[in-house]
Amino acid sequence: MENLKFNYWPKRMAQSAALLSVLSLSSVAPLTAIAADTSPKDQSKIVQLTDTRLAIDDQGDVWCLAQHAISVKEGFFPDLMVRATSITNVKSIATGGGSTLALKNDGTVWTVERNSGTATIDLKDTLSATLGERIPHLENIVKIDVFGSIGLALDKEGKAWIFETAPSWVRNDPSISLKSEPVLLEGLDHIKDMSFSYDVTFLKEDGTVWNIDEYSPRPSSSWSLYDSIRNTKPVQLKNLKDIVQLESNHYAIKKDGTVWTWGRTIISKENLGPALTPVAPYQIEGLSDVVDIASSNDHSLFVKKDGTVWGWGYFVEKWEALGATPQNAWKDLSKLDGFEDAASVHITIYGNTLSTESVIKKDGTVWMWGLDQFQNLNSKPRQVEFRN
Repeated sequence: MENLKFNYWPKRMAQSAALLSVLSLSSVAPLTAIAADTSPKDQSKIVQLTDTRLAIDDQGDVWCLAQHAISVKEGFFPDLMVRATSITNVKSIATGGGSTLALKNDGTVWTVERNSGTATIDLKDTLSATLGERIPHLENIVKIDVFGSIGLALDKEGKAWIFETAPSWVRNDPSISLKSEPVLLEGLDHIKDMSFSYDVTFLKEDGTVWNIDEYSPRPSSSWSLYDSIRNTKPVQLKNLKDIVQLESNHYAIKKDGTVWTWGRTIISKENLGPALTPVAPYQIEGLSDVVDIASSNDHSLFVKKDGTVWGWGYFVEKWEALGATPQNAWKDLSKLDGFEDAASVHITIYGNTLSTESVIKKDGTVWMWGLDQFQNLNSKPRQVEFRN
Protein backbone atom coordinates (compact mmCIF):
# COMPACT_ATOMS: atom_id res chain seq x y z
CA MET A 1 0.00 0.00 0.00
CA GLU A 2 2.98 2.31 -0.05
CA ASN A 3 1.87 3.72 -3.42
CA LEU A 4 -0.98 5.47 -1.62
CA LYS A 5 1.48 7.88 -0.04
CA PHE A 6 2.30 9.27 -3.46
CA ASN A 7 -1.26 10.40 -4.10
CA TYR A 8 -2.02 7.75 -6.74
CA TRP A 9 -4.09 4.60 -6.46
CA PRO A 10 -2.82 1.79 -8.69
CA LYS A 11 -4.81 1.80 -11.93
CA ARG A 12 -6.15 -1.70 -11.35
CA MET A 13 -7.73 -0.48 -8.09
CA ALA A 14 -9.35 2.43 -9.88
CA GLN A 15 -10.95 0.01 -12.30
CA SER A 16 -11.72 -2.91 -9.99
CA ALA A 17 -15.37 -1.94 -9.69
CA ALA A 18 -15.82 -1.63 -13.45
CA LEU A 19 -17.53 -4.44 -15.34
CA LEU A 20 -15.94 -5.95 -18.44
CA SER A 21 -17.46 -4.86 -21.72
CA VAL A 22 -16.84 -4.82 -25.45
CA LEU A 23 -18.03 -2.29 -28.01
CA SER A 24 -17.93 -2.41 -31.79
CA LEU A 25 -19.47 0.51 -33.64
CA SER A 26 -20.34 -1.76 -36.52
CA SER A 27 -22.13 -4.26 -34.29
CA VAL A 28 -24.31 -1.97 -32.17
CA ALA A 29 -27.80 -3.04 -33.20
CA PRO A 30 -31.04 -1.04 -33.01
CA LEU A 31 -32.89 -1.37 -29.75
CA THR A 32 -35.32 -4.11 -30.74
CA ALA A 33 -34.59 -7.18 -28.59
CA ILE A 34 -35.82 -5.71 -25.31
CA ALA A 35 -38.35 -6.61 -22.65
CA ALA A 36 -42.02 -6.10 -23.41
CA ASP A 37 -42.41 -3.87 -20.36
CA THR A 38 -40.05 -0.97 -21.12
CA SER A 39 -42.25 1.91 -20.01
CA PRO A 40 -40.30 4.41 -17.88
CA LYS A 41 -43.33 5.11 -15.69
CA ASP A 42 -42.07 2.83 -12.90
CA GLN A 43 -38.40 3.61 -13.39
CA SER A 44 -36.48 6.44 -11.73
CA LYS A 45 -35.34 9.21 -14.05
CA ILE A 46 -31.54 8.98 -14.02
CA VAL A 47 -29.50 12.13 -14.62
CA GLN A 48 -25.91 10.98 -13.94
CA LEU A 49 -23.92 7.75 -14.19
CA THR A 50 -20.36 7.26 -12.88
CA ASP A 51 -17.39 4.98 -13.53
CA THR A 52 -18.12 2.69 -10.60
CA ARG A 53 -21.78 1.90 -11.28
CA LEU A 54 -23.30 4.71 -9.26
CA ALA A 55 -26.25 6.69 -10.60
CA ILE A 56 -28.20 9.75 -9.44
CA ASP A 57 -31.89 10.29 -10.17
CA ASP A 58 -33.75 13.57 -10.51
CA GLN A 59 -34.76 13.42 -6.83
CA GLY A 60 -31.15 13.36 -5.65
CA ASP A 61 -31.23 9.68 -4.65
CA VAL A 62 -28.20 7.53 -5.41
CA TRP A 63 -28.34 4.04 -6.91
CA CYS A 64 -25.62 1.39 -6.83
CA LEU A 65 -24.93 -1.99 -8.38
CA ALA A 66 -26.73 -4.76 -6.50
CA GLN A 67 -24.48 -7.40 -5.00
CA HIS A 68 -24.93 -11.17 -4.82
CA ALA A 69 -26.40 -11.90 -8.25
CA ILE A 70 -29.98 -10.65 -7.91
CA SER A 71 -32.11 -11.49 -10.97
CA VAL A 72 -33.59 -8.81 -13.23
CA LYS A 73 -36.68 -8.53 -15.40
CA GLU A 74 -36.65 -10.58 -18.55
CA GLY A 75 -34.98 -8.78 -21.44
CA PHE A 76 -33.20 -6.21 -19.26
CA PHE A 77 -29.45 -5.83 -18.87
CA PRO A 78 -28.28 -8.39 -16.26
CA ASP A 79 -26.79 -5.83 -13.85
CA LEU A 80 -29.41 -4.63 -11.37
CA MET A 81 -29.25 -1.21 -9.74
CA VAL A 82 -30.71 -0.69 -6.25
CA ARG A 83 -31.20 2.40 -4.12
CA ALA A 84 -28.26 3.29 -1.85
CA THR A 85 -30.52 4.25 1.03
CA SER A 86 -27.91 6.19 3.04
CA ILE A 87 -26.96 8.50 0.15
CA THR A 88 -29.68 11.07 -0.51
CA ASN A 89 -30.09 14.73 -1.53
CA VAL A 90 -27.12 14.45 -3.89
CA LYS A 91 -26.36 16.88 -6.71
CA SER A 92 -23.44 15.03 -8.30
CA ILE A 93 -20.88 12.28 -7.73
CA ALA A 94 -17.21 12.21 -8.71
CA THR A 95 -15.11 9.06 -9.00
CA GLY A 96 -11.51 8.49 -9.98
CA GLY A 97 -8.50 6.43 -9.02
CA GLY A 98 -10.35 4.41 -6.39
CA SER A 99 -11.98 7.32 -4.55
CA THR A 100 -15.60 8.50 -4.65
CA LEU A 101 -17.06 11.82 -3.50
CA ALA A 102 -20.66 13.04 -3.30
CA LEU A 103 -21.75 16.67 -3.56
CA LYS A 104 -25.01 17.21 -1.69
CA ASN A 105 -27.65 19.77 -2.58
CA ASP A 106 -26.74 21.82 0.50
CA GLY A 107 -23.23 22.41 -0.89
CA THR A 108 -21.40 19.99 1.42
CA VAL A 109 -19.01 17.26 0.21
CA TRP A 110 -18.91 13.68 1.50
CA THR A 111 -16.93 10.53 0.90
CA VAL A 112 -18.72 7.47 -0.46
CA GLU A 113 -17.65 4.07 0.79
CA ARG A 114 -17.59 1.19 -1.68
CA ASN A 115 -17.44 -2.53 -1.02
CA SER A 116 -13.69 -3.12 -1.28
CA GLY A 117 -13.95 -6.90 -1.16
CA THR A 118 -12.20 -7.01 2.21
CA ALA A 119 -15.32 -6.96 4.38
CA THR A 120 -17.12 -10.09 5.57
CA ILE A 121 -19.74 -11.07 3.01
CA ASP A 122 -23.32 -10.52 4.13
CA LEU A 123 -25.65 -12.15 1.62
CA LYS A 124 -28.56 -10.11 2.99
CA ASP A 125 -26.83 -6.85 2.12
CA THR A 126 -27.28 -5.95 -1.55
CA LEU A 127 -25.81 -2.43 -1.37
CA SER A 128 -22.37 -1.76 -2.83
CA ALA A 129 -22.19 1.89 -1.65
CA THR A 130 -22.84 3.80 1.58
CA LEU A 131 -22.36 7.37 2.73
CA GLY A 132 -19.02 8.05 4.41
CA GLU A 133 -17.67 11.13 6.17
CA ARG A 134 -18.10 14.81 5.44
CA ILE A 135 -15.07 16.67 4.09
CA PRO A 136 -14.46 19.38 6.72
CA HIS A 137 -15.02 23.10 6.14
CA LEU A 138 -16.26 22.84 2.54
CA GLU A 139 -19.45 24.87 2.07
CA ASN A 140 -21.37 26.32 -0.86
CA ILE A 141 -19.66 23.91 -3.25
CA VAL A 142 -21.09 23.62 -6.77
CA LYS A 143 -18.67 21.17 -8.48
CA ILE A 144 -16.35 18.38 -7.33
CA ASP A 145 -13.76 16.10 -8.90
CA VAL A 146 -11.35 13.46 -7.60
CA PHE A 147 -8.36 11.49 -8.83
CA GLY A 148 -6.77 8.98 -6.47
CA SER A 149 -6.19 10.66 -3.12
CA ILE A 150 -6.68 14.21 -4.40
CA GLY A 151 -10.04 15.95 -4.32
CA LEU A 152 -10.96 19.28 -5.89
CA ALA A 153 -13.97 21.44 -5.05
CA LEU A 154 -15.33 24.56 -6.74
CA ASP A 155 -17.41 26.98 -4.66
CA LYS A 156 -20.17 29.35 -5.78
CA GLU A 157 -17.74 32.28 -5.72
CA GLY A 158 -15.62 30.64 -8.43
CA LYS A 159 -12.81 29.61 -6.08
CA ALA A 160 -11.12 26.19 -6.22
CA TRP A 161 -10.07 24.10 -3.21
CA ILE A 162 -7.78 21.09 -2.92
CA PHE A 163 -7.67 18.34 -0.27
CA GLU A 164 -6.66 14.72 0.13
CA THR A 165 -9.18 11.93 0.60
CA ALA A 166 -9.37 8.14 0.61
CA PRO A 167 -11.70 5.24 1.40
CA SER A 168 -12.11 4.46 5.10
CA TRP A 169 -9.82 1.42 4.98
CA VAL A 170 -7.04 3.78 3.88
CA ARG A 171 -7.93 6.65 6.22
CA ASN A 172 -7.87 4.24 9.16
CA ASP A 173 -4.35 3.06 8.36
CA PRO A 174 -2.06 4.78 10.92
CA SER A 175 0.89 4.60 8.51
CA ILE A 176 -0.85 6.84 5.96
CA SER A 177 -1.11 10.58 6.48
CA LEU A 178 -3.54 12.62 4.41
CA LYS A 179 -3.82 16.39 4.00
CA SER A 180 -7.57 16.29 4.54
CA GLU A 181 -7.97 19.99 5.38
CA PRO A 182 -9.14 21.84 2.23
CA VAL A 183 -6.76 24.55 1.01
CA LEU A 184 -7.61 27.38 -1.39
CA LEU A 185 -5.78 27.24 -4.73
CA GLU A 186 -4.16 30.65 -5.13
CA GLY A 187 -4.23 32.50 -8.44
CA LEU A 188 -7.53 31.00 -9.59
CA ASP A 189 -10.82 32.90 -9.63
CA HIS A 190 -14.05 33.13 -11.62
CA ILE A 191 -13.88 29.37 -12.26
CA LYS A 192 -17.08 27.74 -13.59
CA ASP A 193 -15.90 24.20 -14.48
CA MET A 194 -12.91 21.88 -14.05
CA SER A 195 -11.64 18.51 -15.23
CA PHE A 196 -9.09 16.26 -13.52
CA SER A 197 -7.04 13.44 -15.05
CA TYR A 198 -3.24 13.37 -15.16
CA ASP A 199 -3.42 17.15 -15.02
CA VAL A 200 -6.02 19.73 -14.04
CA THR A 201 -7.95 22.00 -16.40
CA PHE A 202 -10.08 24.96 -15.35
CA LEU A 203 -12.73 26.86 -17.30
CA LYS A 204 -13.26 30.50 -16.39
CA GLU A 205 -16.49 32.44 -16.69
CA ASP A 206 -15.08 34.37 -19.66
CA GLY A 207 -14.78 31.14 -21.68
CA THR A 208 -11.00 30.83 -21.39
CA VAL A 209 -9.29 27.57 -20.37
CA TRP A 210 -6.36 27.23 -17.96
CA ASN A 211 -4.19 24.18 -17.32
CA ILE A 212 -1.82 22.80 -14.68
CA ASP A 213 0.37 20.18 -16.38
CA GLU A 214 1.29 17.21 -14.19
CA TYR A 215 4.41 16.70 -16.32
CA SER A 216 5.83 20.04 -15.22
CA PRO A 217 9.35 19.74 -13.76
CA ARG A 218 9.40 19.02 -10.01
CA PRO A 219 12.01 20.47 -7.66
CA SER A 220 12.54 17.12 -5.87
CA SER A 221 11.55 13.45 -5.97
CA SER A 222 9.29 13.97 -2.96
CA TRP A 223 7.26 16.59 -4.85
CA SER A 224 3.78 15.05 -5.27
CA LEU A 225 0.85 15.74 -7.57
CA TYR A 226 -0.80 17.51 -4.65
CA ASP A 227 2.26 19.78 -4.39
CA SER A 228 2.25 20.40 -8.14
CA ILE A 229 -1.37 21.49 -8.19
CA ARG A 230 -0.93 23.74 -5.17
CA ASN A 231 2.29 25.39 -6.32
CA THR A 232 2.20 25.44 -10.13
CA LYS A 233 0.83 28.52 -11.83
CA PRO A 234 -1.97 27.69 -14.31
CA VAL A 235 -1.21 28.41 -17.98
CA GLN A 236 -3.87 29.65 -20.38
CA LEU A 237 -4.51 27.55 -23.49
CA LYS A 238 -4.44 30.51 -25.85
CA ASN A 239 -6.55 29.33 -28.77
CA LEU A 240 -9.46 28.06 -26.67
CA LYS A 241 -12.18 30.72 -26.46
CA ASP A 242 -15.93 30.77 -25.88
CA ILE A 243 -15.78 27.37 -24.16
CA VAL A 244 -18.91 26.45 -22.20
CA GLN A 245 -18.13 22.93 -20.95
CA LEU A 246 -15.10 20.78 -20.09
CA GLU A 247 -15.09 17.00 -20.46
CA SER A 248 -12.64 14.30 -19.36
CA ASN A 249 -9.48 13.45 -21.30
CA HIS A 250 -9.00 16.98 -22.60
CA TYR A 251 -12.19 17.69 -24.49
CA ALA A 252 -14.07 20.97 -24.51
CA ILE A 253 -17.36 22.05 -26.03
CA LYS A 254 -17.52 25.52 -27.54
CA LYS A 255 -20.53 27.85 -27.45
CA ASP A 256 -21.30 26.94 -31.08
CA GLY A 257 -21.38 23.19 -30.29
CA THR A 258 -18.01 22.36 -31.86
CA VAL A 259 -15.57 20.06 -30.05
CA TRP A 260 -11.94 20.81 -29.25
CA THR A 261 -9.20 18.59 -27.87
CA TRP A 262 -5.58 18.93 -26.76
CA GLY A 263 -2.89 17.48 -24.49
CA ARG A 264 -0.64 14.42 -24.35
CA THR A 265 -3.25 11.70 -24.88
CA ILE A 266 -4.79 12.61 -28.23
CA ILE A 267 -6.78 9.78 -29.82
CA SER A 268 -5.32 9.05 -33.25
CA LYS A 269 -5.20 6.21 -35.77
CA GLU A 270 -1.44 5.97 -35.26
CA ASN A 271 -2.07 5.19 -31.56
CA LEU A 272 1.28 6.62 -30.51
CA GLY A 273 0.50 6.81 -26.80
CA PRO A 274 1.22 9.79 -24.52
CA ALA A 275 3.16 12.54 -26.28
CA LEU A 276 6.29 14.09 -24.78
CA THR A 277 5.02 17.53 -25.83
CA PRO A 278 1.34 18.39 -25.39
CA VAL A 279 -0.63 18.87 -28.60
CA ALA A 280 -2.06 22.38 -28.96
CA PRO A 281 -5.88 22.66 -28.93
CA TYR A 282 -7.57 21.96 -32.25
CA GLN A 283 -11.12 21.47 -33.50
CA ILE A 284 -12.37 17.96 -34.35
CA GLU A 285 -13.70 18.14 -37.87
CA GLY A 286 -17.19 16.84 -38.61
CA LEU A 287 -18.65 17.43 -35.15
CA SER A 288 -21.25 20.11 -34.42
CA ASP A 289 -24.17 20.65 -32.05
CA VAL A 290 -22.49 18.43 -29.42
CA VAL A 291 -23.92 18.49 -25.88
CA ASP A 292 -22.03 15.66 -24.14
CA ILE A 293 -18.80 13.65 -24.49
CA ALA A 294 -17.39 10.48 -22.97
CA SER A 295 -13.87 9.23 -23.61
CA SER A 296 -11.67 6.24 -22.81
CA ASN A 297 -7.99 5.63 -23.51
CA ASP A 298 -8.58 4.97 -27.20
CA HIS A 299 -12.11 5.97 -28.27
CA SER A 300 -14.77 8.58 -27.61
CA LEU A 301 -18.55 8.98 -27.84
CA PHE A 302 -20.43 12.21 -28.57
CA VAL A 303 -24.10 13.14 -28.08
CA LYS A 304 -25.56 15.70 -30.42
CA LYS A 305 -28.43 18.07 -29.74
CA ASP A 306 -30.74 15.89 -31.83
CA GLY A 307 -30.16 12.91 -29.50
CA THR A 308 -27.94 10.90 -31.83
CA VAL A 309 -24.72 9.25 -30.60
CA TRP A 310 -21.47 9.34 -32.58
CA GLY A 311 -18.13 7.63 -31.99
CA TRP A 312 -14.56 7.48 -33.21
CA GLY A 313 -11.32 5.77 -32.22
CA TYR A 314 -10.24 2.18 -31.57
CA PHE A 315 -13.11 -0.16 -30.68
CA VAL A 316 -12.88 -3.79 -29.63
CA GLU A 317 -14.17 -6.06 -32.39
CA LYS A 318 -13.36 -9.43 -30.86
CA TRP A 319 -12.50 -10.77 -27.43
CA GLU A 320 -12.26 -14.52 -27.16
CA ALA A 321 -11.89 -15.01 -23.41
CA LEU A 322 -11.03 -13.39 -20.11
CA GLY A 323 -7.26 -12.85 -20.09
CA ALA A 324 -6.98 -12.87 -23.88
CA THR A 325 -5.82 -9.79 -25.73
CA PRO A 326 -8.80 -7.95 -27.30
CA GLN A 327 -8.70 -7.32 -31.04
CA ASN A 328 -9.61 -3.75 -31.90
CA ALA A 329 -9.95 -1.66 -35.04
CA TRP A 330 -10.00 2.02 -35.90
CA LYS A 331 -13.39 3.56 -36.70
CA ASP A 332 -13.72 6.97 -38.28
CA LEU A 333 -16.34 9.31 -36.89
CA SER A 334 -19.70 7.66 -37.45
CA LYS A 335 -23.21 7.45 -36.02
CA LEU A 336 -24.27 4.59 -33.72
CA ASP A 337 -27.47 2.85 -34.73
CA GLY A 338 -30.40 2.70 -32.35
CA PHE A 339 -30.02 5.99 -30.49
CA GLU A 340 -32.14 8.96 -31.49
CA ASP A 341 -33.04 10.29 -28.04
CA ALA A 342 -29.82 10.21 -26.00
CA ALA A 343 -29.17 12.83 -23.32
CA SER A 344 -25.67 11.78 -22.22
CA VAL A 345 -23.06 9.06 -22.64
CA HIS A 346 -20.59 7.36 -20.33
CA ILE A 347 -17.61 5.04 -20.74
CA THR A 348 -16.30 2.88 -17.92
CA ILE A 349 -12.75 1.75 -18.61
CA TYR A 350 -11.50 -1.72 -17.78
CA GLY A 351 -7.77 -2.17 -18.40
CA ASN A 352 -6.25 -0.43 -21.40
CA THR A 353 -8.71 -1.44 -24.12
CA LEU A 354 -11.90 -2.90 -22.62
CA SER A 355 -14.79 -0.72 -21.52
CA THR A 356 -18.50 -0.52 -20.80
CA GLU A 357 -20.56 1.98 -22.79
CA SER A 358 -23.72 3.50 -21.36
CA VAL A 359 -26.37 5.89 -22.65
CA ILE A 360 -28.84 7.86 -20.56
CA LYS A 361 -31.87 8.61 -22.70
CA LYS A 362 -33.95 11.75 -22.47
CA ASP A 363 -36.67 9.84 -20.60
CA GLY A 364 -34.14 9.06 -17.83
CA THR A 365 -33.68 5.38 -18.65
CA VAL A 366 -30.19 3.85 -18.86
CA TRP A 367 -28.99 1.48 -21.58
CA MET A 368 -25.84 -0.66 -21.54
CA TRP A 369 -24.20 -3.32 -23.67
CA GLY A 370 -21.16 -5.60 -23.53
CA LEU A 371 -20.13 -8.02 -20.83
CA ASP A 372 -22.22 -7.97 -17.67
CA GLN A 373 -21.06 -8.72 -14.12
CA PHE A 374 -21.46 -12.45 -14.84
CA GLN A 375 -19.00 -12.16 -17.75
CA ASN A 376 -21.63 -12.81 -20.41
CA LEU A 377 -21.52 -10.79 -23.61
CA ASN A 378 -24.62 -8.73 -24.43
CA SER A 379 -24.38 -7.74 -28.07
CA LYS A 380 -27.39 -5.42 -28.09
CA PRO A 381 -28.04 -2.43 -25.82
CA ARG A 382 -30.53 -3.25 -23.08
CA GLN A 383 -32.33 -1.14 -20.54
CA VAL A 384 -30.94 -1.27 -17.00
CA GLU A 385 -33.41 -2.04 -14.22
CA PHE A 386 -33.54 0.27 -11.18
CA ARG A 387 -35.38 -1.52 -8.39
CA ASN A 388 -36.65 0.06 -5.18
